[in-house]
Amino acid sequence: MVEKSGKSASHVYARLSLLQLIPTVAEAFTQERITASHANLIARLPQESQAEAFEQCWRKDWQDKEPHLLPAKHVAAWIQANLYLSLADAPFDREDPTLNPAAGACVTCPRRSGHNTSLFCDVQGDQCLDSTCYHGKVEAFLDREIAAHPGLVQIENGWRNPKEQRPGAVQRGHVREIPTVTDNPDAEPVMPCAAAKAAIVVYGKQLGRKLTVCTDKHCPVHDTQAAAEAAAHPVPTMAPAPEAETEEEAAERKAEFERQRAEYEQEQQRREDERKQQFEKQQADYEAERNRRAEVLKGRQATFERILENAPVMFTAHQLRVFLRTLCNLDPYTFTDEVVEHFSGEDENHQQTPEEILASALDHVPDEKLTSFALRLALTGYVDIPRENEFDFLAEAEAAFVLTAPKQSLIKRRKPTAIKPTEKNPTKKSSPLKKKIAA
Repeated sequence: MVEKSGKSASHVYARLSLLQLIPTVAEAFTQERITASHANLIARLPQESQAEAFEQCWRKDWQDKEPHLLPAKHVAAWIQANLYLSLADAPFDREDPTLNPAAGACVTCPRRSGHNTSLFCDVQGDQCLDSTCYHGKVEAFLDREIAAHPGLVQIENGWRNPKEQRPGAVQRGHVREIPTVTDNPDAEPVMPCAAAKAAIVVYGKQLGRKLTVCTDKHCPVHDTQAAAEAAAHPVPTMAPAPEAETEEEAAERKAEFERQRAEYEQEQQRREDERKQQFEKQQADYEAERNRRAEVLKGRQATFERILENAPVMFTAHQLRVFLRTLCNLDPYTFTDEVVEHFSGEDENHQQTPEEILASALDHVPDEKLTSFALRLALTGYVDIPRENEFDFLAEAEAAFVLTAPKQSLIKRRKPTAIKPTEKNPTKKSSPLKKKIAA
């Protein structure tokens, strides 16, 4: 076909691979909704991964009514980052067929880029295309190594759900890696300290790598502070016996050694108690600080709710200036995600984008509550406690919308003065003085 068509082998293989497209992608290609570049990238993947790659061809922004097609290079980058697994970094032996007898060895597997370099001419290195098989071989390799060396320390080089962690595994920060230099790789490794153990990474970066770690947090060999303390307070040793020593002198020498040993152990116990007390104090201070921050955060949440409750129907010039200042400092990439949590509730399986959820919520907001909706958009990202030397926009908004709001309950209205009606034809009473003069 190469000779008849005059096309390159990579072009012919790319066109033939289109026959492996799943119906959804094939229909989009025949309807010219995706380009040949998109189709070629998806066609050379296993069919169980094509639907996920096809979804990455599209994106719907907030102003779009329909998703628009992304460039093929975007899809290629996503496939490279999420579907390709470098066999050069695999911890297991690629020629071992026993790790997955159904799939066999990696070197003879057709589900890798190195099996057909003409089809994957743009892919660097030999990449595995079957993530399920790859991860299954990794787990089988780890199980085999741990069973062969029961004393191996299992290291989780990254966080994941505790239910997914291997039993007995520890985080990388709980141990100290010891660099080992061996002149003879076949010889048994010499442990540099009493707490040194062989370990293997069971998750995260450098998966499957074997290393030597020190499990003692206060190791006098690898901890500089503990080494300094050990040098300042060495372990007492019994003085050597002189050539001519009586039984009484030997007993005194032994008693002196036992006294020094008892004082040393007592001092070590005191230091251990001090470290324990210091650790407990640090834990108590940490817990107190966490409780304090929780109370502050609770107060800031209440302040945020008061601001929304006191939102006026229209902003004054000062309030509008405060509102615009908060907008200027928002993170345009994350602020919608934070606000959407309020409107979406506990439904984590909604299919709408954050922009669609906010637009739908805005359509149901009454006119008199539009300013409250605007303040929620602007201030949600400032409810958390600000960092040191960081401006507190929530406090500024509180001063503008809550502290200056008129308190109707304190305004005393003056009651109108009651006017007494005048009496018609009032009877005039003569005063006693006038009566006396008349008499």
